[in-house]
Amino acid sequence: MTHLRAFLPALLLAACSASSADVRRADATPPVRRLVIVGINDVHGALLASPAPRSLAAWTTDPIGGADWLAGWMNTIRRDARGRGGEALLIDAGDEFQGTLLSNQFHGRPVVDAFNEMGVAAAALGNHEFDFGIPVLLDRMKEARYPMLAANIFDKATRQRPAWARPSAMLDVGGVKVGVVGLVTVDTPTVTNPLIVAHLEFAPGEEVAAAEADALRARGATVVILAAHAGPFPPDQEIQHIAQAVQGKVDAIVSGHHHTSMVVAGIPIVQAGTKLQAFSLIELTLDERGRASGFAVNEGTFPRPGGPQPIFHSVRGGAPLWHGLEVQPDARVAAVLARYDEQVRRLRETRIGSTRIDLRKGRDGLLGNLVADALRSGAGGALTAEFALQNSGGLRVPEVPAGPITFGQIFDLYPFDNLQVVVVVPAPVIRDALETVLRAGKLPLQVSGLRYTIDWDRFSNLGRDRRAWPAGALVTEVTDDRGAELCRTRSCSASRCDVACAPGTHTISLSDFLANGGDGLSMLKDAPRTVGSTLTRDIVMSYVKLHDPITPDLVGSGRRRITVNGTPLRAQVE
Repeated sequence: MTHLRAFLPALLLAACSASSADVRRADATPPVRRLVIVGINDVHGALLASPAPRSLAAWTTDPIGGADWLAGWMNTIRRDARGRGGEALLIDAGDEFQGTLLSNQFHGRPVVDAFNEMGVAAAALGNHEFDFGIPVLLDRMKEARYPMLAANIFDKATRQRPAWARPSAMLDVGGVKVGVVGLVTVDTPTVTNPLIVAHLEFAPGEEVAAAEADALRARGATVVILAAHAGPFPPDQEIQHIAQAVQGKVDAIVSGHHHTSMVVAGIPIVQAGTKLQAFSLIELTLDERGRASGFAVNEGTFPRPGGPQPIFHSVRGGAPLWHGLEVQPDARVAAVLARYDEQVRRLRETRIGSTRIDLRKGRDGLLGNLVADALRSGAGGALTAEFALQNSGGLRVPEVPAGPITFGQIFDLYPFDNLQVVVVVPAPVIRDALETVLRAGKLPLQVSGLRYTIDWDRFSNLGRDRRAWPAGALVTEVTDDRGAELCRTRSCSASRCDVACAPGTHTISLSDFLANGGDGLSMLKDAPRTVGSTLTRDIVMSYVKLHDPITPDLVGSGRRRITVNGTPLRAQVE
């Protein structure tokens, strides 16, 4: 964005003249010779422990994760680092609040209290930090004893950074001046409710991060860390482009939004997965001037060497160890969790229904079928519709296993306070909506009342960049669930497809997030609509209560709603 270049001199001047109050005074001890950066990301309010995944069954039968256990691991990591002439600091890469009953009931306050107690050093803002509205976000930022950072947020009207958007912070870590820059993904307007952030611009992070890193170096930082809620996945590869832009300026990146680690432009980049089940580490070796002279990523982690470290409570029946030191949960953080949990536990554990079949996410997953079917059913007094669309990213747990279903399970599955909206659109717009998420590299929309075909190979002669293919080249057939044809693609050239679509309009039930253009569905923003008075989550709750138990036939087990021919050229994300 060209106007950013005009900002950069002012940004540098403002950063260079910032008050030294941002910097904690160094003591007289010599600087440390190693810095252990512990990274977490995409916590999504998951402060309590959760069942260990099947992949860890050989290592533990106990739960994993939880803020009290992360704090215990951090206590041990700090003790180990200091014993080796170093220090450790905990950096969060955003999406702290949104996602569980425990957090959402208090608009993220439990997360801030837990992070304060465990000593988080700094955090990036994530796109979901905006979900409760900016006034709530500002309250959480005031309560946090750690800086919540985002250098690339600007007001559209003034082209200036809002006063609350702090771009960076300077920390004193054992006598080493450590600068931390924060970034939030440019995709924020399409991955939080677009109306909440309509007045804000989320600029590409490359130039802003480079300028802020230079400013921190000018103020004396010998180490600069980037906390970026930006991921590596195609088509945008956002964090890779940022890393290339800050080469030689930034020493380590704690990233979020997606869940993988890499080295780009000589800079280690870590992500640790989601829901506070693991953490990642970057250990910087420092020279006599406190500058980074080398690094190691996830060294000593287990059971997968080089991967994120699961937050074990036990390992094969014994206490977990880090470099020979025993890990125990932190009692102070446990007390914070208990104080909040006692206020929501009864509601969370309330039985609302049951299922006779495992409900899982996936391309044609039964969990998506259940939610999409609920959205057009009219359950709980909601609006009815011919069809329904549900984005995969709106479903926040991978599975609801067979057995009783609790209020907390459905809340964690669908934590967003979205209203139901029914839009009226013609068949080509339905097809365009289905294609849009695929062009953005996302998983297919889950549907109810519809069947559709994704064909990655049929028109591969049009080129590798599917984003440039004309409408109808990806989703080649759409029917209703009785087989009546809505759209069918007959042929395609580079500029247009020959598509036959049925006349008339149709009603589609979906969340206000999607209806307002979320996940890139801009074609729905101006569609005629009826806004319901019921939260989409409450519709799903009512549907589960009405259909107790949920049966394979109810959720369409064995009847495919999405047919996929060929393989996408890149990994798909939520």
